[in-house]
Order: sequence, then structure tokens, then C-alpha cells
Amino acid sequence: MISVEKSILFAAIVGGGCAGLTAAYRLEQGGAKDLAILEPNESRHDHIWAYWDDGGADLLPARHLATGHWKNWDFITDSDAVRLHGDRFVYRAVSSSSFENFVRENLRDVKQIREKVISADKLRECFEISLDSGRIIYAKNLLDSRSPPICEGDFLQHFLGWQVRADAPTFDEETATLMDFRVSQDQGIHFIYLLPFNSREALVESTVLSCEPLSDNWYERQITDYLSVRFPQAKTRITKKEKGIIPLVRYSRLDALGEPIGVRAGALRASSGYAFSQIQRQIFQMFNLSNSEKIGFDGLLPAKPGCSHVESWMDRVFLEVLQGRPEQAPKLFLNIASGIDGDAFARFMRGYGDLRGRFNLMRSLPTRLFFSAIFKRSAP
Repeated sequence: MISVEKSILFAAIVGGGCAGLTAAYRLEQGGAKDLAILEPNESRHDHIWAYWDDGGADLLPARHLATGHWKNWDFITDSDAVRLHGDRFVYRAVSSSSFENFVRENLRDVKQIREKVISADKLRECFEISLDSGRIIYAKNLLDSRSPPICEGDFLQHFLGWQVRADAPTFDEETATLMDFRVSQDQGIHFIYLLPFNSREALVESTVLSCEPLSDNWYERQITDYLSVRFPQAKTRITKKEKGIIPLVRYSRLDALGEPIGVRAGALRASSGYAFSQIQRQIFQMFNLSNSEKIGFDGLLPAKPGCSHVESWMDRVFLEVLQGRPEQAPKLFLNIASGIDGDAFARFMRGYGDLRGRFNLMRSLPTRLFFSAIFKRSAP
């Protein structure tokens, strides 16, 4: 039997992850009422989300939840190392569960509907939304924050990480290691990512760029070997594990139930897999209605992608080079870090960086490799 809701919501948000929760939070903060999040899952796996923070208001809800922050960022290969320093930018990390729970706790009147959306039809004045229980609800506005599917053949960033605790001070808590390539390169572009939350606790991730994820045992062997070689005196125990797969592809306003937001609207940074700060900025720009007397969707621009058109093009060319010449990856990343200052690097990685920073970044890369990729992409 079909159950029909008679009342009409102001907005229904499909998906209760980062983008969906942030949209509900920003809308309610702006004065919107009659909101609902449609999410069938009651719990989500905890991950560490890292991002570059320039002090803007869009990142305010996450700032006080940070489990660590760093002004120094290392890139290391077998032959060299580069340390970048941020003056304006800080690299922060936040637990996904901490952020999502904080947002949920601060949603005063948003309905949490634990059902899956089957379909949505645009009627004259609202959307008719069918749920898997047979229930039908109506909303003036519909936002789709669902994560896009991973397609066969996508270039992926896949990883497994341990949060570890050492029995004595071990880690340099002032510096985040973004990429340490002093590990096996047999299964793709492989590096260790290390975030020291303090001198005894850190997240250590084995991260690979390739088209095929690997077994958990493989990543765990890499982490074990890395800790034993780089911190031979340390005795560590695992306090938490996490793993994930991020497609390194450009999403550009995929088909959506209503208006796409988040990764579905291009927030993901294809060259790196970063999306958290891009989502926060995207939602903030869409629903920052502090100067409006009355909240509404009239005149609002669609969600902006996570970077500019030029940066998106640069990402695609760079990923083309990485896939074609994976053995060059350690040198390429080190060249980037060597050719640009810390704030310019962070600004580019966050998206919508300055022209000078983009020019210096391109100048730091081998011309022949990149012109070859450009011509290949331009060929009919």
C-alpha cells in the first residue's frame, strides 16, 4: 500500500554523508525549515579527512574538531626530500565520524528518513519522491549528494591505514608526510602517507595509484615494513584501521535526482582525491544566505566544482602522464614540491589557485612528457 505525505518539505536531501549533512546544516543555519535527509544507512565507516585550511568561514564547523594540524609538509623519494611550509594555509585532519556527528547534533529540526529513494519526478511546483517502502513524499527542492559509482577502468587512489600508538615519543608532530616513496613500486605508484597527531600517535597509510585495488594483507605488509625501517626503535600498537578507494576522475554534474551537490557536482579534486574542503566551500557558496531577508532557491547558482576549468584541465593532463609513465611519479611530485612555495601549493590543491602559482607549477614539470600527453588528449 502506498503511503502519501500530505505536507510539502522545503528541501529533501538525498544522502547523509559529508555534502548532504553540510547542506542541511547550512540551510537550517540560514533559516530554512521543513528539511529532510534521506539516508538508509544508520552508520558510516570512520575515516580521516584532511584538507588545507585558509581560515575561511566555510571551514569553521570543522576547525574545532581537528585531530591534528601541520604547517610543514614533506615529500620524500629515495634520492631527495622537500619540505613545504604554509604561512597562510594549515593542513588539518578531522575524523569523518566526529564531523558528521557534530553536524547531526546541531541539526535542530531536520527529519532523518532512513529509507532509500527509488525515483523522483519533477511536478509543476515540487518533486514527488518515491521511497523503497512505498511511501511518497513531496519537496519544493531536491538535492542529490549521493557518491557516484566507481566504473571499471577508472584510475584509482586506494589505501589502507593504521592509526598507531608508540610506547615512547617517536613522530615529528610538527610535520605531515604527504608522500614518502621509499617503498615498493611493484604494484603501481605507491607511497606512505603519515599524519602525526602527536609525538606518539599517528595515522600511517599505504596508498597506491593504479586501476586495481590490492588485498588488505599487501597494504598491511607495507606499513609494517615501513615502520620497522623508519622507526626501528619504536614499539607500536594499532588503535584503529581504515581503508578506501577514491576514483581519480573528473565528475561534472552527473545525472541527479534534482540538483547535484558534493562529489556528484564535481567537488572531488581529480589529481589528488581531496574533496572535504571543496565540499565545504561549494555548499557555503550555495547556501550562505546571511544577507537575504527570506531564504529561497531563487537566483542561486548551481554548485561550483572543486577547481577552475584550467586546473581541471591540468589535473587531466597530469593524470594522463601518471598513468602512462608511473615510474616517473616520485620525481614528478618532488619537482612540483620543489618548484612552488607552500601556500601556492596549498592554494592550488584546494582549487581556484592564483595564476602565478599555476604557472610555477607547470614550469616545474618536464616539458616533453606533458606536451606528449596534451597532444595525445587533443588527437581526434
